[in-house]
Amino acid sequence: MKRFNITYLEIFKNGKSLSAYFDTSLGDSSSGDSNVNYGSTGNSTNNTAKPEVFHKLIQDLVLPKVVSLEGNKVTKVSSTLIDDYDCFYSTALDTNEIYVCFTKVDTPKILPLRILSDLKQEEYRKNDSNIELRVHIGEILDKFHEELLTFKKQNLANDGSGADIGDQAEADIQDVIQVMNDNIDKFLQRQERVSLLVDKTSKLNNNSTGFKRKSARINDRLWWQRMKNTTLLIFSIILIVSALFIFYYVL
Repeated sequence: MKRFNITYLEIFKNGKSLSAYFDTSLGDSSSGDSNVNYGSTGNSTNNTAKPEVFHKLIQDLVLPKVVSLEGNKVTKVSSTLIDDYDCFYSTALDTNEIYVCFTKVDTPKILPLRILSDLKQEEYRKNDSNIELRVHIGEILDKFHEELLTFKKQNLANDGSGADIGDQAEADIQDVIQVMNDNIDKFLQRQERVSLLVDKTSKLNNNSTGFKRKSARINDRLWWQRMKNTTLLIFSIILIVSALFIFYYVL
């Protein structure tokens, strides 16, 4: 049975990279070979992507547009940052961390959602190094694979005997994955619209706060101007009354 994996995941804290994971089956850049292929940036086999490419894409195109949301909400980046890959991110407000994940388009979309959500749980929360992150992602992948195997065994047990039972169970799993992908796509599209709405609302609130502060400063300035004018008027009246008093009663 096919074992699914994510391609790249990186955690940022306070804008700085905390730890990163990449699928070593696609090429390990730590081996010192700068020409190691990593993923695909197009239909041409000459176009390759490496962990540093994903890192730069995240810094330049993902982080500036991240909308922080409470809970285990995951947002899918609607624009295609790199051919044949989907990009997802999630945020942890209490630790100011951002989790960004790239997966191949044929990867079940429940997998990046599962990993991004589980990594924020207490069991997998400490990811201060690449090794810790790799171990935690490996454990989550193992659980995911075991669940798929359990589902396949249940289908085999429920079906009648026949030479194509295994193939049929595999096809059933692919059908379920396709349905999940379609439903998750719809959910993530809605989630992205909610994120954009939250972002616009936040900007509107900031603009509103700025307008209130500006209005308060203007009101204060106008109040002082009125006070100044009133003081000058009173002082002028006193001078006029004093002059009249001197003119009629003293002179």
